[in-house]
Amino acid sequence: MPPSHQVWYRRWLMVCAVRLLIWGLRVLCLTLRPVHLQQHFEHHAWGGGTPVLLAFWHGRMLYFLYRYHRQRITVMVSYSRDGEFISRVLQGLGVDVTRGSSSRGGVQALLDMARKVRKGYHAAMTPDGPRGPRYAVQPGLVTLAKRTGAIIVPVTYNARWKKVLRSWDHFLVPLPFSRVVVVYGEPIAVPASALPAVSQAKRQEIETSLRCITAMADHYFEKKD
Repeated sequence: MPPSHQVWYRRWLMVCAVRLLIWGLRVLCLTLRPVHLQQHFEHHAWGGGTPVLLAFWHGRMLYFLYRYHRQRITVMVSYSRDGEFISRVLQGLGVDVTRGSSSRGGVQALLDMARKVRKGYHAAMTPDGPRGPRYAVQPGLVTLAKRTGAIIVPVTYNARWKKVLRSWDHFLVPLPFSRVVVVYGEPIAVPASALPAVSQAKRQEIETSLRCITAMADHYFEKKD
């Protein structure tokens, strides 16, 4: 196959795969049966009159890509090959995408996200992505909150019926008609005047909160069973 035909074929495959995943994600999420724990934290954040910055682990993003796609929200997505695919899916769902990560284009991405938040967008980040280490919060999340005044809302989920991929992030895919538990953490604000020591303390607070609510989500169905 000539190189030009190979490029066209790859693009065609990408378009088909993106459309299929968008359709599949919509159908899947419509079958899920969610229960929410500590949802008053989410209500408090959305009703507070300040921008919201959702923080969820890289491996627990799938359900939230659909749950929040109707919000005026921008999501940071890496420049990796997987990131390109995720970016197209999000755009197909109507979600704004800001490209960049801690390993490539991170500074510019944070500046772009901050500009969008000041214009009225909310934001979402996977603070342990795109390469890990898993369940370790990188400083970009705190920097964005400090620059914009956005309030950070830790959130995670688990599913009774699921497939966990053998990837670095243990990516979780709920199975159709599964019960899903969504757990929110207490909103966290970062003062604009925060010194490095305070920023580090906030980063640790976010990581502790995310680990705690993830443990709650992971044990939820064990208790039910």
